[in-house]
Amino acid sequence: MQASSHIDRQRFAIEIEFASGGEPYATETYTVEATDWYRAQRDALEMSVSSPYDNVRIPDLTRRVITR
Repeated sequence: MQASSHIDRQRFAIEIEFASGGEPYATETYTVEATDWYRAQRDALEMSVSSPYDNVRIPDLTRRVITR
């Protein structure tokens, strides 16, 4: 008999806000499959570094998860 290590994953839609100097200028929604809401948020933040809105030329760039 083998132990099963299957973990159910759920699909989450996570909205990331991009801001410059505290002023929001863009949002993107990422669809993430994860085991829970917190992991989905973390994964979406990691994915957002590949966004065109995440640009080193933007001063005081911040990103945050928008929760609803």
